[in-house]
Amino acid sequence: MTRVLVVFAHPGAESLNREVLRRVTAALETGRHDVRVRDLYAEGFDSRLSRAEKQAHFDAPDTKPHLTSHFADLMWCEALVLVHPTWWGQQPAILKGWFDRVWAHGVAWDFPEGATRLRPRLRNIRRLVTITTHGSPWYVNAVQGMPGKRLANRGLRVLCHPLCRTTWIARWGLDRENPRATTRFFRRIDRCLRRV
Repeated sequence: MTRVLVVFAHPGAESLNREVLRRVTAALETGRHDVRVRDLYAEGFDSRLSRAEKQAHFDAPDTKPHLTSHFADLMWCEALVLVHPTWWGQQPAILKGWFDRVWAHGVAWDFPEGATRLRPRLRNIRRLVTITTHGSPWYVNAVQGMPGKRLANRGLRVLCHPLCRTTWIARWGLDRENPRATTRFFRRIDRCLRRV
């Protein structure tokens, strides 16, 4: 049994991403994993990093009680599953704000005095899975440099366990109706989650 945190970032109740979330949680619960879900829009997560919070960037996590439950979930999980659309080449602002505010000093990283680089703290996370949808086809995102994929698979991963495995599952070209592509997308999700 694996402790899995699922972070969901889509405002639509009838979206394909909502169906992905339903399938993800069902697959994980069938596998008898211990699952926690964070639906950022439903809980009204404030993505804005305020001036005061930025100035307190290096303060201890216990000085930010409004984020305590998010910190606890991040430090609890062994696998992190991100479910979101890709807008303008990357994660929605609400999810990017979750990274900015929750992947904080004393939680995701430390910067010891005299150090020249961050020291990762999320060694509990050994698996990072991103499941996303793109309106545009693959080649458009390739030309953009896939900034959302780089943020997840490089930027976040470096703060996790040194052997953390990453998976990027994308449904490209969602602006064009293609039920077979969606079916393949769902099958890939199921196969991946069986190995979490």
